[in-house]
Amino acid sequence: MHRPPSAVSLRTEPYGSSGPQWVVDQAEAELVTRYGGLDDGELGLAAAMFDPPSGAFLVVRVDGEPAPVGGVGVRTVAQGVGEVRRLWVDDPWRGHGIGRALMTGLEDEARSLGLSALILATGDRQPEAVALYESSGWERPHVDAAGARLPPGYIRFSKVIA
Repeated sequence: MHRPPSAVSLRTEPYGSSGPQWVVDQAEAELVTRYGGLDDGELGLAAAMFDPPSGAFLVVRVDGEPAPVGGVGVRTVAQGVGEVRRLWVDDPWRGHGIGRALMTGLEDEARSLGLSALILATGDRQPEAVALYESSGWERPHVDAAGARLPPGYIRFSKVIA
């Protein structure tokens, strides 16, 4: 049985530390399971992308649990625009509001970094992520930044947070 919400903490941690690295490893393993691998756009994440002033990485920890139960990062990709990367929640903790809390915390953190809009990409094999974004006020364009139709299975979202 899971602990009550009072035992849950959400905080930023340096990307190179053990918490964010655990989250990224778990998120990437799940992406490989769902999609069969990582494409070039999924490789090469580095601390410089997710540490202030360029970004932030939030981690959820539960008292008594040795590893984080979730996390998400944001990195600046253009003036005032941040990209959300590696939202992940441990399977037993899904459906308890942790993903939503991470995204709310991430929006607050992004504002503190001077960002006014966020973008993210996901895929059709992550329906729980799609449902979270759709229920949290994210817009879903069906074209890429250049106006071309998105490839099958590829899903984009954007949100103004200013």
